[in-house]
Amino acid sequence: MKLNHFTDYSLRVLIYLNKKNKTTSCSLDELSEKLNILRNHLIKVVQFLSQKELVITKRGKNGGIIISDKARETGLGSLIHLLEQDDSPIINCHSKPCVFMSYNCQLKSFLDTAYQAFIDSMNKHYLSDLVFNNWEIIFSNQHTRTKPSA
Repeated sequence: MKLNHFTDYSLRVLIYLNKKNKTTSCSLDELSEKLNILRNHLIKVVQFLSQKELVITKRGKNGGIIISDKARETGLGSLIHLLEQDDSPIINCHSKPCVFMSYNCQLKSFLDTAYQAFIDSMNKHYLSDLVFNNWEIIFSNQHTRTKPSA
């Protein structure tokens, strides 16, 4: 299984905001700089996270982005499933009709079972379980990094 870029970026944002805690908000510019992700990508990510009530956004001088309690209390598996935005993320036998469908192919069933096992396993963990040694060091070499990734 491979997570899409949107899920990857969303998880990075949630990890960063979770570490910042609910007391300190951050801006899109800060997220872009710290996470080395283009601001335009982050706009879409933060809008989605806000719509799903995983982050709280506030405009204006004292505005910014903070993590919500919902994001902190949701298992990583459920977060991943939500972020992937697809109820059948592994295989869709109907999108391009498969010749094996009418012959009782069980591949989709096996993959769906494995996906659910992955989600269940990840739901044993939360953002708070993602502990990093020397958090500050991760961002200490910001000036040596290249432009944010596309």
